[in-house]
Amino acid sequence: MRRGFERILAMQTGGWIGDMVLLTPALRALKRRYPRSHLALLVNPLVERLMMRNPYVDEMIVYDKRGKDRGLKGFIEMAARLRKRRFDLALIFHPNSVRSALLALAAGVPERVGSNASMRGLLLTRSIPDEKWIHEVERYLRVTRLAGAEGEGRLEFWHGEEERRYIRRLLKEEGIDPGKPLVAVNPFTTWPSKRWEAGRFAELIRRLKADLGVQVVLTGSEEDLEEAERIASLSRAHPLILAGRTDVFQLGALLEICDLLITPDSAPMHIAAAVGTPTVALFGPTSPLRHGPYGEGHTVLHHPPPCSPCYNTYCRDRKCMLSITVDEVLEAVRRALG
Repeated sequence: MRRGFERILAMQTGGWIGDMVLLTPALRALKRRYPRSHLALLVNPLVERLMMRNPYVDEMIVYDKRGKDRGLKGFIEMAARLRKRRFDLALIFHPNSVRSALLALAAGVPERVGSNASMRGLLLTRSIPDEKWIHEVERYLRVTRLAGAEGEGRLEFWHGEEERRYIRRLLKEEGIDPGKPLVAVNPFTTWPSKRWEAGRFAELIRRLKADLGVQVVLTGSEEDLEEAERIASLSRAHPLILAGRTDVFQLGALLEICDLLITPDSAPMHIAAAVGTPTVALFGPTSPLRHGPYGEGHTVLHHPPPCSPCYNTYCRDRKCMLSITVDEVLEAVRRALG
């Protein structure tokens, strides 16, 4: 392994918003170890806007492998694009992608490092055995160590004063009392198998207000608004609905203000951990060892049946999620709020 690298390519084309938050300690370690390097990040188009603010990335390269770059033609064209940039190191951060390792090889990158998942170590110049049951933050940092870059796992998020001012103004206009506890509830996640029932979230919100006297804000995207309104209506507790009223950076500012976030395994869970807000996280088909809220002060509720973690996007009965009761979530919130 060379002592220094001038042009570094970090590859994580399977990552969503939460994955990008967890990847940041590894990117920071690389940039600190090689401060004069040009660090490019190869990602899918869904996270391009988010990662444009990442302070450790010098260049974004979007690989739309399910869109305009799909298929063999797209692969060959992307390899040619990367070859022109003359990278001297590629780090394969995707947990199991053989295509990423093959792409780095096809692009002529002389040093290629990553885990040996799916036997892709044959395509790499240095690899380590895959470790499935450690946190993703640590998995990423194991890869950077192959490039001589040590780092610590502190998370970061990149909202600023503009987003903080927007959230303070919004909460004031909506009558939120800054002197009372504010709990965010995020019912939404990308996989249907990771969702808790809407009726349970509604009952939880009702009891958060009735039993604990806390203020509740419902988060989500614009496409979640209809379901958020249904949950709020079922609760009869009039939570503040902010679904569709914040972008991802404003969400970071909102969660920073909140005393607690209740959520399934999701991007908001990782953002909350990054901004220092405790979470009560509801887990089912995924492993909290790998994907739980990173750091101290979080509570994970998980009752895995023999089939968990399955990492299936869909499930008929979702018994792992439905084994979590409203009572135990409420008790976890009570303890977290002290």
